[in-house]
Amino acid sequence: MKSFYSALFAIGLAVAATPSFAADSRNVTVVNETGYAIKFLGFNAPDDGLDEWDNELDKVLQNQSSTYVEFDEDDEGCVWNIRVDWQNYDESVLWKNVNLCKFTALRLRYDSGTKTTSFVAE
Repeated sequence: MKSFYSALFAIGLAVAATPSFAADSRNVTVVNETGYAIKFLGFNAPDDGLDEWDNELDKVLQNQSSTYVEFDEDDEGCVWNIRVDWQNYDESVLWKNVNLCKFTALRLRYDSGTKTTSFVAE
């Protein structure tokens, strides 16, 4: 019986020593609360310049819809630029130097009266 407990203890130590696979702290849920459909949602690191973007959307993100953006292990740092392109509008919206490690949800908003965009971090 003593060897059974020794083996059980060893297994417990092995499990405790394995790294946990928690979600990346930069992963974020983006909620479209702008009133308009979004056709492009891109993130890039500030050092990448503003010409290199990948679209994180598989389809148009309709108003009041959300999407979950996951980062790869190869991606570095918490601070990112975020770009949005509207479905029926030719201009982009750009937020620079957003620290994604400080929140898990990003609610995109647009005020048609003042024509300003903003986001609420949760």
